[in-house]
Amino acid sequence: MKPIIYLLLLLSSSTHADTIDHFMNIVNNIPQMEMKADPQAQAWARSARNILILTSESIAESLILTNEAAKERGAPLFCLPSGVQLTAPIMSELIQQTYREISSQQSDKNKMTVSQVALLGISKQYPCQPQQGTQDNQMMHMSNQQG
Repeated sequence: MKPIIYLLLLLSSSTHADTIDHFMNIVNNIPQMEMKADPQAQAWARSARNILILTSESIAESLILTNEAAKERGAPLFCLPSGVQLTAPIMSELIQQTYREISSQQSDKNKMTVSQVALLGISKQYPCQPQQGTQDNQMMHMSNQQG
């Protein structure tokens, strides 16, 4: 599991991915621009909403594909409950919520990519529960080693 996470973080940091502070700046400016009577400001707000939706949708699809590959190796990054779909609005809200909850220093937090924040958020929101059979086998293995 760790190699997949490292690979994902490496790819997201080595590309020219957008930082979370830029994403959040857009999120925070949309309501202000919508309130203006200026048609250009309102057009900007509509365009910005579309960009955020496309970004969130792209990140969600990428994380789902990455998780499927990790699941095939027996180490999923997150586990969505049955019936839950990772839509663009859900992903966008999860990114924003995770950004607000990150406790690192503001300057460090703002250097993270949107994808990094999304991965942190989704793995926290939808953690995988250890399989009972795996826990039982580990407990038996440990007790056999002690005895």
